[in-house]
This record gives sequence, structure tokens and C-alpha cells, in this order.
Amino acid sequence: MAITRTDIEALASIQPQPWPVISLYVQIAQEHVTDDHYSIRVKNLLKQLSEQPGIALSHEQDAAFREDLERIRLFFRDHGDDYGDAVALFCSSRAGIWHVYGVPRAVGNHAVVDFRPMIAPLVHALDHIEPFCVCLIARDRARIFLGNVSEFREVAVRLDQQVPGQHDQGGWAQARFQRHIDEHARQHFKTIANVLFELFNQEPFRFLVAGGTDEVVAAFVETLHPYLSERYVGHFNCELDASVKEIKEAAWGVVQDWLQRDKARNLDLLLEEALSQDMGVVGLPAVADAIQMGNVLTLVLDDRLSAPGAYCLACGAVQPLDQPPEDEHCVYCQGALRKVANIVPVLYANAYRQSASVLFLTERELQMRLEPHGGIGALLRYRLEAEG
Repeated sequence: MAITRTDIEALASIQPQPWPVISLYVQIAQEHVTDDHYSIRVKNLLKQLSEQPGIALSHEQDAAFREDLERIRLFFRDHGDDYGDAVALFCSSRAGIWHVYGVPRAVGNHAVVDFRPMIAPLVHALDHIEPFCVCLIARDRARIFLGNVSEFREVAVRLDQQVPGQHDQGGWAQARFQRHIDEHARQHFKTIANVLFELFNQEPFRFLVAGGTDEVVAAFVETLHPYLSERYVGHFNCELDASVKEIKEAAWGVVQDWLQRDKARNLDLLLEEALSQDMGVVGLPAVADAIQMGNVLTLVLDDRLSAPGAYCLACGAVQPLDQPPEDEHCVYCQGALRKVANIVPVLYANAYRQSASVLFLTERELQMRLEPHGGIGALLRYRLEAEG
């Protein structure tokens, strides 16, 4: 089963457990002929995790952990070939957790044991997971597609509407007949818009992209339901008989352009708010504090950002980054700490758990603008009270 945003939100809602939870991400499909078979990757990841779990476990917890390692090994032996690009698996038999999802290759290869699922790779790959809908539209026909970067298909129903042919005689007769043609086209557009809305209600999607001539698309977009208008991000010129691969690539390009513009808009707003010391903060310590307070509306960060830190295994809180912990206990709940080489994924996973939007800057020009401010910033939900 391919993972959805709803699945990720369900995983994010799982609170720290008394039993260890294994999170395993494995790329299945071979990108190059020289790549190792996925079974070798699984074996190596589980072996490394078995030898270096990275957290202290009681005798009972360790026994449960090793039982789950064997369960995972047997699962991939019997069912690994059932999946496409990559797999995300979450297992804690004693806590009743067993989830397996098909995911994009962008999640990479990771194996971690903690006391709740590790969702950071899913948050990072969310743009590749979110579904988008494509409608190729002409005055007399339409084709509808749905999916994401990994899985993209044409909707089974192919829609055709008989629109009268063009009339090339002049005078009033031509004008009346042209109005007749235009009315047929408008009814066709409304029919397709209604079908799209029904599809959205059955299989929600984040983005809507149209394909067709500028004139036809402009007329068609006017007939969309407001919910779909909110999700419409642009169009591309395309023949109706284009291949699924061509359509997916063109539509994904439109989505990527919109995402880049959205990141630029949010970065502009962040810098304006942070520099005026109003509804924005920048820098790792300030952002970590805002996340701890549940005060992050939108997190914006350089995709390359990395910094060491520690977080609590009991409550999940990242420890204050401007003052390293004096001992091995959480400053908030006194739980045991886990020190990591890169605390940034823990930060953005925690922000996502609080329903914050997370935007990763991959474009060099945007990264350079945030770099002087620590490579990370947050738009806040509420204004911080001035000290003093």
C-alpha cells in the first residue's frame, strides 16, 4: 500500500512507547545495474542496528527488539518483491505496531530503533508523496490522471463530448452557430469539472494541473469548484494523445515551479517578520525553542543544514541548543537523552507533529538568502511577548 499524508499523520501521532519501535526505510528498485540487491541492503541495515541500537534497552526491551528484527527479516524474505521503489516499515510487536508502506526512493535507506516511529524521511519526501491530479482538456475531449512521482495513472474513465464542428460560412449564421459551439464546450467543461470534484472527494489530491491550449484552459478553470481552484497550480501545453510518461513529467514540472515560488514567498515573509522581531524567528536555538513551545506555523530550512544535538527518548523534546545538557537527562521531563550527529531531522519531525508546514530550500539562491540567519527560521503561530 502506497503511503499517504493521512498515514504519515497517523504515524506522527504515535506517542513514545514503553517498547522499542524499529523504523526501517529500504530502497527496493535498483536505480543502476551495479546497485546491490535490496535483500543485501536489508541484511546490512538490520545487522548494523542489531550491533549498535544506539539506545539503552532493558533485558525485556532488548528481547522484544531482537524478536522484531527477526520478524522484519522474514517479512522481506517472503514479501520484499511485492513492493516497487522503496519500503517504509515500522514495527513494535509488543506495542501492537506493524505498518508497511510503499514509498518513493527519495526516503533513502535508514534503520533506527527508538520509542516512537522515525518520520523525518517521510516529512522530507512529502512533496514526492503528495498526490497531484492532471486534466488534459480540449473543447470536445478530456483525459484525467492521478498519482505522485512514484505512481501515476490515467483514470479509467475516458471522457468525450460531441461538440458540433466548425462552420466556415460567413454572416449571421456563422455567429449563431459559433455561439452554439461555445455553449456545448462550456457544458463539456462543467461536466469535466464535476467529474474532477467527484474524484477529489473520493481520492483527495493536493495539486491540480491542467494541460491544453491557453484559451481552452482559461475557460475550463473558470468552471472549477472553489476547492479545486485552491489546488490549481498551473498548466502546460500538451497534445491529448501524449503518453502517460510525458504528461507526468510536464505536470510535475508545473508543480515544482509552484513549490519554488511558494518557498520564495514564505522566505520573504519569514525574513520580514524575523527582522522586525514580530512573527518570525531565525537560527537553530530560537527555532528549537519555538518548536518546544508549539509555536511554529511554517518551518523554513536549508536542505543541507546539519548540527549536533540531543533529544529526549521519553518526551521527544530537543534539548536547548544554546546550552549543551549538563547530564544525560531531559531538562523538561528528566527522561533519558539520545545524542545525535544531526538534530535537524528531529526538529522538523517535531514541527510536523505539531501540524506545522515544513519547507526545504533546495534552490541555491534561496539557501544563500537564509544562510546569514543560520539556515533555518520559523513563522510563528502567535507573537512572543517582549522580555523585560
